[in-house]
Amino acid sequence: MKRRYQSLTTVLLITVLGIFFSRCTEPEMDDDFAAGAPPSIGEWTGSEEIASSDLVAYWSFDGDAKDAQGNVTGERINGDGTFAAGRKGQAYKGAANAFISYDNPGSVAALTSFTVSFWVNTPKHSGGAQGIYALTRADGSFWGNFQVILEGNTSSSNKMQMKLHFEKNSTPPVINIEHWIDPPESVRPDNMYGAWRHITYTYDEQTSKAAMYANGQAVDIGTAADRKSGAGDAGLGALTFKDAARFVIGGFQNHLGAPYGGLEPWMLNYTGMLDEMRIYKKALSAQEISALYQLERQGR
Repeated sequence: MKRRYQSLTTVLLITVLGIFFSRCTEPEMDDDFAAGAPPSIGEWTGSEEIASSDLVAYWSFDGDAKDAQGNVTGERINGDGTFAAGRKGQAYKGAANAFISYDNPGSVAALTSFTVSFWVNTPKHSGGAQGIYALTRADGSFWGNFQVILEGNTSSSNKMQMKLHFEKNSTPPVINIEHWIDPPESVRPDNMYGAWRHITYTYDEQTSKAAMYANGQAVDIGTAADRKSGAGDAGLGALTFKDAARFVIGGFQNHLGAPYGGLEPWMLNYTGMLDEMRIYKKALSAQEISALYQLERQGR
C-alpha cells in the first residue's frame, strides 16, 4: 500500500508541475493578464513603441485636448465637449454643439503618406454626417485637405459608414485631386455601435495605395477601378496638401466660420466618444496596425 501511495503522489506532482509550467509559457493575449512583465505582441510591449519616430500627433484625451507630440497646437474646446472614462484612461466626449479647434496643424500639414488611428464609441445617429476630424484649407474650399466623417444610420444594420477624404494639390494639378475611401455597404465593418471600436486608415506614397482597418482587420475597399468611390489605389504618389491652416476634432472646417462658409444642415458635430487618436507620417504595416489595436485594447 505504501509503495502504491508514493507512486500516485509522484504522478500527481508531475501533472501539477506540467500544468504550471505549460501555463507559464503560454502567451497571454487577453485584455487581462497577470501582473509582472507584460507579454509582447510581435516585437512590442506598449503602443508607444510602434513606429515612434514616425508619430507626428497623438491625443490621449486624458483630461485635455493637447497633442502630446506638441505639433498640433493652440487647442480650444468649443461648446459642451467634456472628458469621460475612455478606452485607455479618459476620452473626449462630444456633444451636439461641441468641437475642438487648433490654431496650428503643425507636421500634419506636411504629410505625404499617413496613418490615422483612433477609437470611437458612438450610438447611431440620423440627419447627416458627423465630423471626426479635419485638416482645413484656408482658401475656403468646400472640403478640407484630410478628414474623416461618420454618416448617419437609421437602418437595423450595425454596419458603420465612415468616409476618409484626402487630396493632392500639386502643380501641374493631378486629375483626381480629391480621393475618397467609402467602402460599399456589403463590406463595411459590422457591430460597430455602442462600444469601443478601432479604426485605422493608411496611405502609402510608394504604392499610391490606401487601406482601411476595423478592429485590427483589413477592410476590402477595392482596387483602382474607380479612384473616387472607395478604391484602394489612389494613383497619387506623394501627397501635397494646400493652404493647410487649422485642425478640427469633432466637427467640420465649416465650424470655424469664415472663410469656410456656413454649416450646411447635414454637417453635424461628433457626439460620441473618441480616444487614443494617432497620426503617423508613414503607412503602418498590417502587423503594426494589428499590434496597435491589441495593445491599446489592453490599455498599454
